[in-house]
Amino acid sequence: MNFLDIFNDTTAQSTFDSKDVEDNKLIVTICYFLPILFFLPIIMNSNSAYCRFHANQILSWLVVGVVVGIVMAIIGIIPILGAILNAVIGLAILVVAILLMMSAYAGKAVRIPFVGSLIQIF
Repeated sequence: MNFLDIFNDTTAQSTFDSKDVEDNKLIVTICYFLPILFFLPIIMNSNSAYCRFHANQILSWLVVGVVVGIVMAIIGIIPILGAILNAVIGLAILVVAILLMMSAYAGKAVRIPFVGSLIQIF
């Protein structure tokens, strides 16, 4: 069992078409690395359950990134502790982004814990 399987939404994943996943997995993976492009999967294929699910998750990831960035900017004011926390949190954000990219490329429907269900725009 993979660690990400804990967060996998099997109900959403069952709606994914395998051809659709193969056609769109590269663009979805790239968008997790650059979440400002959250709208790109919808532009590529608006009828795709895979693209809609991941567009919502990428938008959630963008919101998390903005909030964490603001908090890190505030914490960064603290001389030594701020630098250490910024490095640790930055590394954690990178690791989570890589895990989300890997799961999207594998065709999984991994929801971001706590915030993945909050945004359902697409």
